[in-house]
Amino acid sequence: MISVIIPAYNAERFLQACVDSVVGQTARDWEMVIVDDGSTDSTPGICDRAAAGDPRIRVVHKPNGGLSDARNAGIDAARGDRLFFLDADDAVAPDALESLSALAGRHGADIACAGFCSSPGAEAPKSWRDSREEMSLDPETAVEMMLYQDRLNHSAWGKLYDSRLFDGLRFRKGTWYEDLDLFYHVFLRASRVAFTPRPLYFYRSNPSSFLHSFSLRRADVLGVCDRLCGYMARNRSLRLYMAARDRRLSAAFNVYGLLSVNKAAKGEKMARRAIEARCKEIIRETRWGSLRDPRVRRKNKVGILASYLGGFPLLRLLSRFVYR
Repeated sequence: MISVIIPAYNAERFLQACVDSVVGQTARDWEMVIVDDGSTDSTPGICDRAAAGDPRIRVVHKPNGGLSDARNAGIDAARGDRLFFLDADDAVAPDALESLSALAGRHGADIACAGFCSSPGAEAPKSWRDSREEMSLDPETAVEMMLYQDRLNHSAWGKLYDSRLFDGLRFRKGTWYEDLDLFYHVFLRASRVAFTPRPLYFYRSNPSSFLHSFSLRRADVLGVCDRLCGYMARNRSLRLYMAARDRRLSAAFNVYGLLSVNKAAKGEKMARRAIEARCKEIIRETRWGSLRDPRVRRKNKVGILASYLGGFPLLRLLSRFVYR
């Protein structure tokens, strides 16, 4: 059985469509665990009505604790052999669970990953075409691709996991970028990882989400990447450390760029200066190694060259075009 875990906080606008996309699955052996994370809108009622209408749906009502805490509550409540995370403002294709189960079976994989598409209504495109064949990967290669941001993404959603991979592992509470903080621990436990580029997951771009707004909490990613690099340096191969180093550089470029184009709120100036100094330090530390790494994305190579040729004033100027 597949446990579909849906964390929901004030998700009244999109939750019903999300639930309906699971209820309409061609696969039948599933349960849905909706975690109402202390919502203050009509989300609790939507959850309870869904559970009343389908015995496969269960609801966990809990005080607000954030996305990590809600996902952890879903994992604790799940009864399935496999887990699938679905955000409350997203949706899945009608055959998503069946297709991912078959993909995992074909390759003997503990994790099956799907492609995704994004549209305002999170609807399936009228047509799609596979530009690459499905892949069967060893876990280190899969993690390496995610860190280099090469086709696979590190988001928890859109993937079917053997539930045993989460034994003793949970999302870190109180930290943004919780997916990046956990994914490599889970993936490196797998025997094989399978991937299909078919967009079985439909990601809704939500302007109110933290990824589409600015807060100094965005700098949490720097600490996450510090832990990531430290883990790879101590426990894994040089190639995974190089990939982690590049992901850390990407985070520093991103945070520095966001600081450059967003004005400081009252009382933030000292904190912003400290974060900016940290970004500069990371960029200086990692840019030469990443410049020589053939796997590094062109975007990072451009940022590295700009930091050498024009220094941080040029990076600040370029940020106006990237993050406007």
